[in-house]
Amino acid sequence: MRALKFLFLGVVVAFVLAACADSEETQSKEGVIELTLWNDWTEDRPENTVYKDIIEKFNAEHDDIEIISESTPHDDYEIKLRTQAAGNQLPDLMRVWPGTRIEPFVEGDALLPLNPIIDHWEGTIPEEILQDYALGENYYAIPSNVSETSLIFYNKQLVSEAGFEEFPATYKELKELVDSLNSDNVTPISVGNKAIWPLQSVFISGIADRYTGSDFLHNVLNEDGTFENEQFINALTVIDDLTKSGAFNEDMNTIDEAQSRNEFIKGSTAMHFAGSWAIGPIMDSVDDLENIGVAPFPSFEGGEGDASKISGVAGGGIAVNSQLSEEEQEAAFEFLKFYYSEELFQELVKANIIVPADVEMDDSIPEVFKEANSLAQNGLSPVYDATLSPELTDIINNGLQSITIGDTTPEELAAEMQAELEKANE
Repeated sequence: MRALKFLFLGVVVAFVLAACADSEETQSKEGVIELTLWNDWTEDRPENTVYKDIIEKFNAEHDDIEIISESTPHDDYEIKLRTQAAGNQLPDLMRVWPGTRIEPFVEGDALLPLNPIIDHWEGTIPEEILQDYALGENYYAIPSNVSETSLIFYNKQLVSEAGFEEFPATYKELKELVDSLNSDNVTPISVGNKAIWPLQSVFISGIADRYTGSDFLHNVLNEDGTFENEQFINALTVIDDLTKSGAFNEDMNTIDEAQSRNEFIKGSTAMHFAGSWAIGPIMDSVDDLENIGVAPFPSFEGGEGDASKISGVAGGGIAVNSQLSEEEQEAAFEFLKFYYSEELFQELVKANIIVPADVEMDDSIPEVFKEANSLAQNGLSPVYDATLSPELTDIINNGLQSITIGDTTPEELAAEMQAELEKANE
């Protein structure tokens, strides 16, 4: 009986101690604002590690706020986001993308404008890049990276041997370089258009903006203009002109983008037009990186666009649920200001990610990366397949390929695009 009493007493003491511990744990949670952040950071990629590390650091330095990260594979993530939005079940914070991908959430009043804190990044992130997440007068997310689509990588030695110590600044000079390289039996530009998107996304996105200006696409899609605009036809004509000038490899429509890049890496071609996705493979594979330069598209005589811009889109950003309480909103804003910091951008640069900020880079960062990153700071022009409908994208992709083989003309392609737009707007 005595043993049973002691056993009972021990159970009671243990229960009391456990209750006290639970009480202390509950008290430690009191006053802590928990915010759930949905994202697609499931893959083992350097940039995903950077994102998660910044969150861990924030949590370690803030006793009153905790960010709870929940990751879903990318292919499922946006479906999940749209589904939960329909049921008004979005998380406190969520990873989003600009343009047509964020518009439904804004139109449904699901996201909180970031206007009260947007000045925090003044002088750090160019306004032109912040505008990718602006609808009307409001900003809804901050990008962590930038995807450029119209970079020109060039072999400095081959370009120099062709008589150019600096990369051509005008299209006329580029044509002269092409002629000189052909005279030296060097393929001027390696193109892999088998998948039919490079001529559109890489070439026309940059070339057309030089001719038409960055408002052209928006205006045309809103019926305040036409694809049969003379300047747009001039841009399409450049593809025809370069093809007939022998600027491209003969197998351009039968090899893919990676194969054409490898020809440039081997030194078989003088130039490779691509996006920021090519930076990593080039830096990993080229023996003499100092021999590789990067430049924007040259200017075109009579063009109406800003020749300093590069075509591209802001990468994923973090948006805030509009249903948060005032206290939760303040916590979310504090997190965003901490997250989108110099440290984030510095760490992303080390992972070969182009960032929307002109951050200092030490000597360990190759010049080719520094040059590509600096080009993004001049502002971004629209990428066609990120702006057009799927139907219009198919038409321009196939049409550009048809131009290179002589099956259609720039005027015919422009007319076909305009006809599709008018049909869609009926």
